[in-house]
Amino acid sequence: MSRKTNTDIVNGDRRIINRKLLAGELNEKDLYGMLKKLPDVSENAEEVTVQINEK
Repeated sequence: MSRKTNTDIVNGDRRIINRKLLAGELNEKDLYGMLKKLPDVSENAEEVTVQINEK
């Protein structure tokens, strides 16, 4: 993979990231570096309660 950071990859699906890792298009060091640059948006999370109706 080129040294140019492609931040679009971290917005992708896990399957695409895994495929790129297996194909050698992306290495784990670069992936972790991109993930560390993502902002922490945990304060935007909302708690959701789900009720399951059993028959």
